[in-house]
Amino acid sequence: MSDFDNVNNSDNFDEFFENIGYRFDESLGNGWDRIAQSVRDIYNRTTEKLEDEISLPIAQTYVNDALQSFVTDNVKAILELRVEMHNDWFRLYCTVDAGGIYAEIASNFSLIHVQLDRNVQRFVFGQQTYTDILNLRCESFIKRQGVKLAIWFYHSVLKKDPLGFILSYVNIARPKDEVIYLDINRWLKNNKKIMGALYKVQVNYGKLEEDQMVLKAQINYRDLLASTNNEDIIGDDDEPQIMQGPINPIDDATEPSQE
Repeated sequence: MSDFDNVNNSDNFDEFFENIGYRFDESLGNGWDRIAQSVRDIYNRTTEKLEDEISLPIAQTYVNDALQSFVTDNVKAILELRVEMHNDWFRLYCTVDAGGIYAEIASNFSLIHVQLDRNVQRFVFGQQTYTDILNLRCESFIKRQGVKLAIWFYHSVLKKDPLGFILSYVNIARPKDEVIYLDINRWLKNNKKIMGALYKVQVNYGKLEEDQMVLKAQINYRDLLASTNNEDIIGDDDEPQIMQGPINPIDDATEPSQE
């Protein structure tokens, strides 16, 4: 296993990214000038990107810590958001309290795509099952019956699930058909530890295993070399473009990709 396996001993998700940056600094510290020159020579001969790939396992515990820190603690309507990971799928649990409606819900998802780099921090999930209503309380009997009717209408008439709409309504994610797009830049962009790591490593995809997520990443050699020359590799042009979402447009949400 790689040197990154012991990041599972980190106290939290934030420290996980700090350890990534630290280990790159530590491993490249000795003989850096010689390594940097060698890499420069490679780039002088070819424009192709180096394809060194590493695996970064993240325990389920730290994923849930991240959801708590970056989502639950910042979105008033969400009381709980957590996952249970299995091989190739996960179960999402969400507790919502908004508009006089308290609901505990759960649904199963697959991980379609992961992109974590300087510009985009995005997870894309495919919904595998309709949402289960584990608990439902409303401020009035009429509202409760209205919620039940709405769920029945979605499932029986529209042949769709309302979870995407709910996550969009509380400004968590964006739905497109049965796919959920979760853009987390608005929570990460001010975190220097995480963004610093994403300027050294970019995650191109990931997979789910029992009780963990494994991210597949590549080293950003260009940025590592630039940083040795004291160049500012984080500029205004690197800020992601903000676009409107398809439902209840909100300024800080990003529209699902059309690809």
